[in-house]
Amino acid sequence: MSETFLIECLGTLAGLLSTLSFLPQAIKVWRTQSSRDLSLGMYVLYTFALLFWGIYGWLIQSWPLLITEVLTFLLSLYILIMKLTEK
Repeated sequence: MSETFLIECLGTLAGLLSTLSFLPQAIKVWRTQSSRDLSLGMYVLYTFALLFWGIYGWLIQSWPLLITEVLTFLLSLYILIMKLTEK
C-alpha cells in the first residue's frame, strides 16, 4: 500500500468518526424537538468552522475531507436551525 493511500484512509476514518459523533445529538434533537440545553455560540462557531473546512477540502481536492465535512455541516446546521427556531 502506498503512503498516499494510507493517509487518505486515515483522513476518511477521522472524518467518518467526526460525522458519526454528531448523529446521537441530531437524533436526540429530532426526537425530542428540543435543543434548549445546547450552546448557541458553540453551534454557530462550529457550523461555520465546518463550512470553511468543507470549502478548504474542495479547494485542495480532498474528497474524504470535503464529503465528511459537508455531512457534518448538514447535521450541525440542522441542530443550529432547531436551536434558533426553538420557542
